[in-house]
Amino acid sequence: MKTLQIENKEIESFINNRYGDDIQSLWQDFSSFVKVSLSDDYASISKEEAKLRVAKAIEEVELGNADMLSQEAYDKEMHAFMKTL
Repeated sequence: MKTLQIENKEIESFINNRYGDDIQSLWQDFSSFVKVSLSDDYASISKEEAKLRVAKAIEEVELGNADMLSQEAYDKEMHAFMKTL
């Protein structure tokens, strides 16, 4: 077993306030976080690629070429997404 040392006072304070001596809950939440982070089904991209994608999306909206959802479709899609979290 390895020890994880956190050298960030804000995170350390959050963990102490949230979990105190409840190591089991801390471990369960940490394990869940790692599993989700490693298996989010999204390929990693560089900052440069992310910037290019955002710029392209903005350009599509400005030119009127973007495929926009209706408010109802957006709400339905967002509601379904939130259930997965």
